[in-house]
Order: sequence, then C-alpha cells, then structure tokens
Amino acid sequence: MSKELQYVEATVLTQAVANIAAAAEVLDRVGKSAQQSAKPAALRRGMSRTEAAQYLGVGTTSFDNMVKDGTMPKPVRLGGRVVWDIQALDAAFDRLVAPSTNNPWDA
Repeated sequence: MSKELQYVEATVLTQAVANIAAAAEVLDRVGKSAQQSAKPAALRRGMSRTEAAQYLGVGTTSFDNMVKDGTMPKPVRLGGRVVWDIQALDAAFDRLVAPSTNNPWDA
C-alpha cells in the first residue's frame, strides 16, 4: 500500500472518529434533555405554565385557552415568577370530571 493511500485512509478514519464522537455528544445531550423532561412536573406546589400544562396532560396552547375561558385558574405572582397552584389545578380538574346531574342522555 502506498504512503499516499495510507495517509488518505488515516485521514478518513480520523474524520470518522471525530464524527462519531460529535454524534455521541449530541446523543448524550438529547438523552439528558429527555430525562429532564420526563421528570414529573408536580415536584413543588407552584408550577410554571409549561409544567401546569404537562401536569394536566395538555399542550400549552390548550392550557392557555382553558385559563382564558375560566376552565383552569389564573396564575399567582410569587416575587418575579408567575405560577399555578397545584391544588387550584386539581380542584379545577375535579370540576371537569365530576358527574353532571343535568345529562340530556339520561332523560
């Protein structure tokens, strides 16, 4: 094998190793991000908008609409943060799933 061919192979292998290392770093970051987002939202009583939406199992846009129409409670301000009280979210959710006494299908 010529020295030129050996040089090209070594260069290609070096680049391949660098690409694999970069890919492993990206996968590691993605894995850590997925682990963080998989943590339960209800670790504290006051939750951010995103955490509150995740807690209820809906997207942030749906959550915003529910807050706007009064289905879900408005947030409270704690210092510089705007948070939703988990107990208020639970109470609002309980009202959603409570059986209705005015069911037209029961007539």
